[in-house]
Amino acid sequence: MTSPLNRTGSKIAWQNWAVYVGPLAVYMLLAAMIIAVWERIEVQLIANQSPEVALTIAVVRLVSILALVMWGFPKVKQDFPIHVSPVAVAVGILGAGIWIALCRLNLESKLLATIGLAPDLFGSRQAINPWDLFDSSSERNLFLVNRFSLLIVAVPLAEELFLRGFLLRYFTDPDWPEVTLDRIGRSAIGTTAVYGAMTHPAEWISAAIWFSLVTILMLRTRRFWDCVVAHAVTNGILGVYIIWAQDWRLW
Repeated sequence: MTSPLNRTGSKIAWQNWAVYVGPLAVYMLLAAMIIAVWERIEVQLIANQSPEVALTIAVVRLVSILALVMWGFPKVKQDFPIHVSPVAVAVGILGAGIWIALCRLNLESKLLATIGLAPDLFGSRQAINPWDLFDSSSERNLFLVNRFSLLIVAVPLAEELFLRGFLLRYFTDPDWPEVTLDRIGRSAIGTTAVYGAMTHPAEWISAAIWFSLVTILMLRTRRFWDCVVAHAVTNGILGVYIIWAQDWRLW
């Protein structure tokens, strides 16, 4: 029979994984699951060609991630008390400027072409243009509200919970729930650069630089919420830029 102590330890371990890894896992898996359901009912499957799919994915992702984050918030607040440095906003603005500038230069495509590889070797984003996709202005506005909420709130929380809350702590010590941010060393800069490039293959140079920049912020302030705020500011500026410039490839 499992002892009460073991049951308590297993529950705590499960909660740690759910709180720090769960939101990003949900974000990544939900789109595939929704499209799989659509396949069963024979509806268009490509999100950037089907308004129903695009809107459903945005809404379900947002609601699911925020529900999971709210459930785990007491644990996160206990591990990382809410303190934000003013420099976090500055880093977010700087990061957005770097990301936009590098993407406008198309460095990734030019570098791949220079070495004889296809410029789009690592793929591209869905590039959804809401004005082309949605005939109804109410559906378009609902999509934009949910998409911006994902960009500014849900994605920064989900990704930073995984990256700073789990991954960097795990690489520091497999007993990661006990690791505080002041124990994480400078090798985290390289780790997050690789993570950024792998998870943003179409903008791998921009992503590697941006994630490294935010990690430097973390190493300086040792504050988890600085990273969340910087991430949110960058994403918010990117969202505004995308709408203004109609640069849908960054969507």
